[in-house]
Amino acid sequence: MTRPDLSFLSVVRDGPDDYVIGNGERFVNVPEIAADVVALLDGTRTVDEVRAEIHRARGVDVDVAGFVRGLDAAGLLRPPERPPNLWDRISPAVARPFFSPAANVLIGLVTCAALAAVIARPEILPSYDEIVWADSLAFTLSFAVGSWLLVFVHEFSHILAARSLGVRAELSLGTRLQFLVVQTRVTGIWQAPRRARYRVHLAGMRTDLLLVSACLCALYFTDNDVVRLVMLICLSQIVWQFLFFMRTDVYFAYANLTGNKNLMDDAQNYLRARLARRPAPGVPPSVRRYAWFVVLGRILGLGFFAGYTVPLTVVTCARALDEIAAAPGVPAGPVATLAIIALGWALYLYVFVTRRIRSRRRAAAPAAATG
Repeated sequence: MTRPDLSFLSVVRDGPDDYVIGNGERFVNVPEIAADVVALLDGTRTVDEVRAEIHRARGVDVDVAGFVRGLDAAGLLRPPERPPNLWDRISPAVARPFFSPAANVLIGLVTCAALAAVIARPEILPSYDEIVWADSLAFTLSFAVGSWLLVFVHEFSHILAARSLGVRAELSLGTRLQFLVVQTRVTGIWQAPRRARYRVHLAGMRTDLLLVSACLCALYFTDNDVVRLVMLICLSQIVWQFLFFMRTDVYFAYANLTGNKNLMDDAQNYLRARLARRPAPGVPPSVRRYAWFVVLGRILGLGFFAGYTVPLTVVTCARALDEIAAAPGVPAGPVATLAIIALGWALYLYVFVTRRIRSRRRAAAPAAATG
């Protein structure tokens, strides 16, 4: 008889009678008794022997053969076949020092120094008028390039954190509602202990905090437009993560804290039930709380839009119009600035409207089919 060897599967305790098993790419939740079955299927026992051992130890008759077939259907009976990527070259030994106690102490010291600098000189905190320098085109291009570079630094921090735990990471473009975002895919994080996952979830914000603090310290000694711009972008990235009605870093940290692995879907289903005045029995308190954060998040999203995106756009456009009024003829620089901003807003509106149209068509399709 065959002796299945599942020793390559990771088995991580995730809560009371809650274990996560996986092959590095696919993961499933199982109770403790199933984790015991996986531990016994190490290539030295047959399925019947494992069934007998579980019955002897626990007094429960488990269909081990059926369980193995279920794992096979989930694609867990073989290691994933994935071509190596660039980030696989970063060894855990190289990445681990960036998340050591010494590194955390250093970040804490820089943050404390930044707070002291703000208390001593509150004027180092930037305003939008101070950030947009005289040449609007230079600022617009610098802002665009700087934003993408700092987003990469943020995401690379997630990659380093994942590699420090020996977990595979992948970088890609994605969407959050109507926003285009860069995202780090870390499916294998489920093979790490629950507490260790916070390192990956919060690594980007940790780096943003370090950069903001370093910029404040620098501004205490010297005024520099580039430093102010870096600080603004990093601050906006931190604020963005708290818009966790989307799948942001704070969302994943909160989901990990509550132990709810389908938090977003569960919360949306709960809200639909409440709106339809249907009963929603058995919904955990963590899901109920998060559901109202989803509602509140819409308001926070509008606040981010009104308090960051709109003021920065208005100030930049006003500066460009002032340049056009002051210069003879039609200067190319400020005109290009306005064109770039208009193109960005046109792309935003196009994506927003097309997504709304598609969602309405999908919603209307079932009704049309049954009419």
